[in-house]
Amino acid sequence: MEKYLIMCRSMTHAQRSQRLLERNGIMSSLIKAPVALTRSGCGYALILRRHGREGIRILKDAELLLGKVYEKVDDEWREAAYDVS
Repeated sequence: MEKYLIMCRSMTHAQRSQRLLERNGIMSSLIKAPVALTRSGCGYALILRRHGREGIRILKDAELLLGKVYEKVDDEWREAAYDVS
């Protein structure tokens, strides 16, 4: 199962991104960003369990894809290449 984690700069940015995805039929979960993936130990992220590449494209087109994107590989988050052009 594909699983993507999209890092967001703030709660507001995460909520705005989540609303855009929902308007496009893509469900996501808003979570506190994993400490291992943040420099400061704070931040928020969205998890997409389905339609990840489509969600990334939507956020990129809306200029809301501002943080890193990670993909779950073998129970580990790895930085993902998200070129969806």
